[in-house]
Amino acid sequence: MLPDPMSPLDFQLGHQFQFDWGEADIILQGRIQRVYLFCIQLSASRLRFVRAYLHEKQEAFLDGFVHAFEFFGGVPTEGLFDNLKTVVLKNLQGRDRLEQESFIALQAHYLFKAEFCNVRSGNEKGRVEGTVSYIRRNALVPKPEVQSLEKLNQYLSEWCLQEAKQRKVPFSKESVFDMWEKEKLQLHPLPENRFEACKLVSCQVSKTSLITIDTNQYSVPCSYVGQAVWVKNFVDRVIIVAQNQVIAEYNRSYVRNQMITVLDHYLEVLLKKPRAIRDAHAFQSSDIPDVFRRFHRKMREQEGASGDRKFIRLLLLHPEIGMEKLTKALQ
Repeated sequence: MLPDPMSPLDFQLGHQFQFDWGEADIILQGRIQRVYLFCIQLSASRLRFVRAYLHEKQEAFLDGFVHAFEFFGGVPTEGLFDNLKTVVLKNLQGRDRLEQESFIALQAHYLFKAEFCNVRSGNEKGRVEGTVSYIRRNALVPKPEVQSLEKLNQYLSEWCLQEAKQRKVPFSKESVFDMWEKEKLQLHPLPENRFEACKLVSCQVSKTSLITIDTNQYSVPCSYVGQAVWVKNFVDRVIIVAQNQVIAEYNRSYVRNQMITVLDHYLEVLLKKPRAIRDAHAFQSSDIPDVFRRFHRKMREQEGASGDRKFIRLLLLHPEIGMEKLTKALQ
């Protein structure tokens, strides 16, 4: 059977980008790690942008576009997508789609329009389809050895720019970089504020003042026990919000089944149950200088239960004067 005839395409500057995910292995902190490559390419100038993540979840998908548009220096008119779960809730008739709410918010923020490939027709976004394998062969062989994803992504950004200066646009004497300089003039300007690239989740605060995200638990102030709170799940941060106020913020952990607690969140409880301070999870944290535990042992030895209560009152100074001054005072 003869192949279906196709017409060569010549995209207008600033009109379209194409997006796809890829996978690759790197060496992260001495161990082989599978990473997921957010790959996007401007259809006219052929400029590529690649960013690595530990997963393909919604927050990584959204975060990739924030960094990509900043890298491009603006936003094209439309994007061409596969029928990803992070994008599409339901396939409708033809190319119509019921889109994810967060993806609609992303489009509204950056003012671009999404177009979708026919189901099982990834070849329709041929520009970026080749980018995934090209990146693996040229940027990630041999496997890069890095101490953090931040270092890897810095390398990938620099590689994309350097490669753009060396590669010619097909059927043109201009480099990808030079063509991109022209294309930037046709892109929509970036909005004043960055898009919040997070997955919003509602959580109930447990009796132990913890909320659960994925397999990990994070503490919040004990006054919120039993209440519903909102969690903004970013790629690198977890921000917990109640009554439109941030009540806790953490670096996001990708180690499974962790309990991450802050001592200040439990001081009200410990004032009522001072004997619990010795075994409190938050008091054993490596973030608490060892001088605190030594000082507490001395007070307990000298004054018993009364020493516990006095020590907790001392800890109540921490929110006011800070860890550094309180540590010096104990020393």
